[in-house]
Amino acid sequence: MPVSVDHIVDALASLGGRAHLDDIVRRVTEISPPPLPQDIGASVRARIQERCKEAKSYKGGEDIFFSVHGVAARQGWWGLRDDPLSVASPDGFQDGADAFMEEEEGKARLRIHLRRERSQKLVLAFKSSLVEIKCCVCEFDFEKVYREHGRGYIEAHHTIPISKLEEGGTTSIKDLVPLCANCHRIIHRNNLIAWYDLKKIVNLTR
Repeated sequence: MPVSVDHIVDALASLGGRAHLDDIVRRVTEISPPPLPQDIGASVRARIQERCKEAKSYKGGEDIFFSVHGVAARQGWWGLRDDPLSVASPDGFQDGADAFMEEEEGKARLRIHLRRERSQKLVLAFKSSLVEIKCCVCEFDFEKVYREHGRGYIEAHHTIPISKLEEGGTTSIKDLVPLCANCHRIIHRNNLIAWYDLKKIVNLTR
């Protein structure tokens, strides 16, 4: 069974948006359901190159990935051309992490499409339900630090990875937790470590 492009996108997103091929393959192996191809590394590389316009095997259409050091350099580093956690993207919502939210998950599609289609309704309802708008891991409060510039700001983290949801599965407020940008990045950088496990680590340093 060929590797899903969705799983490659999920893998790269959880690794911070760019990573070496070996790390991408390892993460894809962890999140992809069996059966997997015999040479999963070759399959992942082929799927990436088919959707990278600089690569010779680019088939047109979705241009999702890029070679961090250039295709000719052959360093094995790849990245998401449109980082789903970036607030700089013109397709992003107010909070870059909102790219991971959706009221209803349809048939698996490329995340670059999902982030344009996601509704803010659930995220806004979640933020409105918060008694205190601060990070549930480190307790950072944007308004206390940045005053009016940070009032009402927090990122909403999807505790159930998109790849784990079945077709038609729904996301509710109880599946979201408030995070500051730093904790959110660390969670996605470390294979979607649970927020409460990260909180334990943070508490040990205090």
